[in-house]
Amino acid sequence: MVYMTTFIILQLIFRPVKAILYILVCLKWGDWRNWRKYYPTILYVIIWDLIFNLFTDNYPLWTFYHPFLKHTFSDLLIAFVSFPCAILLYLPYVPKKSIIKQILHIAFWTGMLSLFEAISLSLHTISYHNGWNYWWSVAADVTIFCMIRLHYEKPLFAWPLSVLLFIVNMIVFKFPLGELF
Repeated sequence: MVYMTTFIILQLIFRPVKAILYILVCLKWGDWRNWRKYYPTILYVIIWDLIFNLFTDNYPLWTFYHPFLKHTFSDLLIAFVSFPCAILLYLPYVPKKSIIKQILHIAFWTGMLSLFEAISLSLHTISYHNGWNYWWSVAADVTIFCMIRLHYEKPLFAWPLSVLLFIVNMIVFKFPLGELF
């Protein structure tokens, strides 16, 4: 009984606590002075997240669970809190010259998000569907951080590449496109 109560409490607080921690860390170490430099990339990530969620509404690859918050609210929290904070923390600290350090930077951020996702899995606050799994999430995180950097430096190249990656995802995960239109 105590285990079950503790488990439910952890489910209740995990996502809100994670969002608050993101905000606090971002307030402390995020590059707020230069937020305008990162704003187009923040919008790029939010737009793609919303597009992806629109296309996967009836064919989800994952679902967030919370005793009180719906999946859509959790997704919006990620789009409008986690992603902007991550960008303000990630982009200013990308190493400029050493490719090894750049790879390690992406690996650090991928590891952080993968850890959060592993905790979500263990708390049953996320589930996978339609062929998606934890390792697809890890691969997606690597791709997202590469695309964030690419958009920041070469947005006109990032947009068409994003469309191509989106189409590849639609094919790999066999999205029923007929239901969309």
